[in-house]
Amino acid sequence: MEKKGRLLGFQIRSFVSSNGERFSLLFSSEEAFPLFYPTAFISRSKRLNTTPSTQLVYLDAIKRLLEWEAQRKRQWDAEGKIGLEVRFQRHEFLRPHELDDLARYLNAARCRKQGDTIGAAKGNTYISYAAQYLKWIADELVTDGNRPDVRAMIDTQDRRLKEKLLSKAGSKSAKNQGNWKKHLSENAREQLHALWNDPFIGLFRTADRGARQRTVVMLRILYETGMRRGELLSLKLKNVLDSAGGQVARLVIERNHGDSFDTRVNQPVPKTRGRIVPITAGLERQLTEYIAEYRADVPRVGFDEEDFIFVTHRNKRSQGAPLSISAFDQALTELRKLFCAFATLHPHLLRHDWNYRFSLQCDKAKWTPEKERASREILMGWAEGSESALIYNLRHTQEQAICIGLQVAGDTERPTLPSKEILAATGKLAVAVANTK
Repeated sequence: MEKKGRLLGFQIRSFVSSNGERFSLLFSSEEAFPLFYPTAFISRSKRLNTTPSTQLVYLDAIKRLLEWEAQRKRQWDAEGKIGLEVRFQRHEFLRPHELDDLARYLNAARCRKQGDTIGAAKGNTYISYAAQYLKWIADELVTDGNRPDVRAMIDTQDRRLKEKLLSKAGSKSAKNQGNWKKHLSENAREQLHALWNDPFIGLFRTADRGARQRTVVMLRILYETGMRRGELLSLKLKNVLDSAGGQVARLVIERNHGDSFDTRVNQPVPKTRGRIVPITAGLERQLTEYIAEYRADVPRVGFDEEDFIFVTHRNKRSQGAPLSISAFDQALTELRKLFCAFATLHPHLLRHDWNYRFSLQCDKAKWTPEKERASREILMGWAEGSESALIYNLRHTQEQAICIGLQVAGDTERPTLPSKEILAATGKLAVAVANTK
């Protein structure tokens, strides 16, 4: 199984191996085999310590680099035959004006008018990943790379390219300072509750009821648990723990990287630790209704414990297969078109909103910041001492600071005397001054 994307003579293909591992390879449109050096770079340097999605971004950056090289070859040699590999072997590294040109190419936007650029964060990623690849391939090709003068040239090329970063990356903490105050608008919250009471608002085709019930249940899970989109799409039938014996209903979130039961090439995966999260009785009823009534009617759907809860409903080749990331995003897009209150709704906003509401509940319970942080780490799947938990806890500290700051500012509001008393006091002061003369 593979997924293809092609542009300017190079294409990235993604595969699922027999053991469930996801991997991607970079091809030239002129060859049937993957390109040797990009494949070696990913296999030897990135495969064991990065996720498949990160490897895909590395390949995308390398693809842009190779596209740039293909366009510039004629400037390097009259016959257009000398590329980076030959140049590096000859100790001919990229010059400053070439690095400027490469950085502009890496930052150029695709499918837009000429001159448009991508976002700073993505541009920085491409530049950083391309720099890593160039340094790696130089070390591979240059046989005397340990010579001080040659090593200095390789390091200088690497430094100069990294100096082209669009903006200096700040700390991750600084980047996420505003996350603690992100939450749903009241209009969006009211519209969500209305959908949970009546999932079929604005729906006219009976054939679409199953897909709508699925999407509404998925949104409610995100709202009630704060789990990530990848965790939601990874839920299996075995991950639902019914309420029984005094226990509330729960969902089990498992680490599932390289799941051999998952047929999706772009596999949704949890980014945080596995955990168990509680859900309300209302959500349990809706989830059970979806599984027993709507999901059960989908052709080719599975019922084993390893089968995924949320599947494709529409009558197409993927009917009954696990719902893909793009299909879920498309379902949310359709809801945004239908309900204007959902204009800014996206899965991660619901995670922010959960953390916002969690903080409010902790305040009501008069929990200490330490207890709030520890509990948040458990429910979000974060490691102990997580920076993310600390960022959300800033809400409590910030609000306390505002209260103290207001008290300090209140010193400017001195009690004032009525106008007559001010005049009398002024007269007494004048008399007192006159008597001193």
